[in-house]
Amino acid sequence: MENSAPIDRISNLPDEILCYILSFLPTKLAFTTTVLSKRWTPLFMLFTQLIKTFHLNCSSIHPNSFNLWIKTAKLHPLEYLHLISTFNNNGITLWPSIFIFPSLVVLKLTKLKVVDNISVDLPSLKTLHLIHVVFKNKDNFNKLLNECPILEDLQTYDVYYIEEQGEGVRLKTLPKLMRANIDTYDVPIKAIHNVHFLKIKMTGMSLQPKIHSYCRDFLVLQNLIHLELCYYNMDDVVKVLQNCPKLQILSVTKVFCAFLPTSVPKCISSQLRSCTINYDGSIDEIQFATYILKNAPLLRVMKITVTEPSSSCQVALKKLKSHPRISPKCELSITFT
Repeated sequence: MENSAPIDRISNLPDEILCYILSFLPTKLAFTTTVLSKRWTPLFMLFTQLIKTFHLNCSSIHPNSFNLWIKTAKLHPLEYLHLISTFNNNGITLWPSIFIFPSLVVLKLTKLKVVDNISVDLPSLKTLHLIHVVFKNKDNFNKLLNECPILEDLQTYDVYYIEEQGEGVRLKTLPKLMRANIDTYDVPIKAIHNVHFLKIKMTGMSLQPKIHSYCRDFLVLQNLIHLELCYYNMDDVVKVLQNCPKLQILSVTKVFCAFLPTSVPKCISSQLRSCTINYDGSIDEIQFATYILKNAPLLRVMKITVTEPSSSCQVALKKLKSHPRISPKCELSITFT
């Protein structure tokens, strides 16, 4: 009959056959069938196609839906999980079981909260990025890192705690860590002393006392090759560099240079190959650049990235170009952003 209603024969098939059909589709396309009708919604829970990568960006006001997606993902041998909340300024609260993922290799959380005591099972995790993440207390944060025995890549930015104090769970050394991008006081230097790449950012008010305290805790970083420092004064930079004997690549943002030091760290005089300085028009960065050019005989590249060009900036850069360099092979490049 031409006017008869169409018959949905596919939806009437058994779950096993529907899941078999879905297994031939790309995961993203197969996942969209959950919105077709109530008949299709639970099929993804039975989906036999193994998912190894899961990226969820959610702006929903229903955090349980967010956590149910994660619960579903746990049914698969997931290796890469990236969760982002874009819902107002408070973020979405995750269930504390978020850190129970035996197969997970990469975990990235952005603008999320885990406000209860956590359980951790991450024996395979190698990469952990925590951006704008709130924990119940520092104990839970330390517990998370302590239970990642083969962690190689750690990034933290704006990690907060609801409770000021915990029971005193101390962070152990992370023996496999190769790369760390951290805020001051998120992670003590003694826990990451094996890293090859290290970026440290100073955030918040009253930076100078924090910087001095943090620099005093610096151990000798025997394996460090690449170092990026943000918001340091010249004296503290030199103190840090004295503990990095193998350093070859240095990047500095916002250097405060009250006076030029008389000493020269060994890594500058015998190892440093590349130096990048983010210049915002302050004379301090120029003074630091001249200090490096004067004392780094193996330097190959000096990069100056200018963020606030001005007439005085142009004059300073012109003088820098003509400044004598101890390394005859050093090339000076200037980039305006």
